[in-house]
Amino acid sequence: MKARKGPGATSKVRISPDKRAWRTSPMPGLIALVTTCDRQGRVNVAPKSWLSMIAFKPPTVVLGCNVKHRTAKNILATGEFVLNFPPGALSPAVWSMPDMPGPRSVEALGLTPASSQKVSPPRIGECRSHLECRLVGSRRFGAEIALFGRIVAASLDRGALKGDPEARYRALDPIFFLEDGLFAPLGRPRRVRVRRR
Repeated sequence: MKARKGPGATSKVRISPDKRAWRTSPMPGLIALVTTCDRQGRVNVAPKSWLSMIAFKPPTVVLGCNVKHRTAKNILATGEFVLNFPPGALSPAVWSMPDMPGPRSVEALGLTPASSQKVSPPRIGECRSHLECRLVGSRRFGAEIALFGRIVAASLDRGALKGDPEARYRALDPIFFLEDGLFAPLGRPRRVRVRRR
């Protein structure tokens, strides 16, 4: 059956299903600086963009990671992690992290550690919002692992509670991974105009 084109339809081009080949990504990823601790309490910070909210009750997120990464090893060992969401001003630090030897402490990155409310890994003071998580499960996919975390505490900068929606999200200034070396800010929030029946 041949698909019919609607008024807003455009022509399509096939691309590889392999994310590493995407040079226009159909799935930009919200960037988080993930803080974890090993069993000795040593902190590690790593940038990640494979994450999503997956449930309201209990509030649960999923974080994708390579099983060989210190982040995955620490989460599996201790069961705790913090998602710290950096503003655009931290993008140079975000991209420099993979070249630094681990473990990468918050201070080694020139950032400020702040105690978390419910878990051992610290929050990062310069980040604008934070989700503290406890591991509730995991699933392997070859060399990758999906880590499921229940959100046990959340916090954000006071400025993100002031003004209209545009001002609040501008205060958060979240950034999204597009492809290697390329990121984008959130952009201007726009309301959907839907006529209710």
